[in-house]
Amino acid sequence: MEVFAEYLAHIDNPQHRARTEEVLTWVTKKFPNLEPQIKWNKPTFTDHGTYIIMFATAKNHLSILPEEQTMVHFADEIAQAGYSASSRLFRIPWTEPVNYELLEKIIEFNIKDKADCSTFWRK
Repeated sequence: MEVFAEYLAHIDNPQHRARTEEVLTWVTKKFPNLEPQIKWNKPTFTDHGTYIIMFATAKNHLSILPEEQTMVHFADEIAQAGYSASSRLFRIPWTEPVNYELLEKIIEFNIKDKADCSTFWRK
């Protein structure tokens, strides 16, 4: 988690910082083979050099950015979880619980779907 220390230190709201750290720690422990990195000034996880998932903090929520194809694949489940979404991300309000089951499915999907991917982004 040292790679995310500076990012976390810049989150002014202590509750938002704690929630973000909780999620990033969960990903690190649940998926120890993923490489934690800072990309575009945001916490990112990669697998064999390919993008898996990124996180970003905002005033009212934590954004989850799993790539557009993954958003399409999980659109119904994201909506059922009560999260608002765009084509490239969904938002977990700071006041709502994190649906870790959904997050796990999304990360597992990207790892499996991109197992043979040799580029950072899907083509």
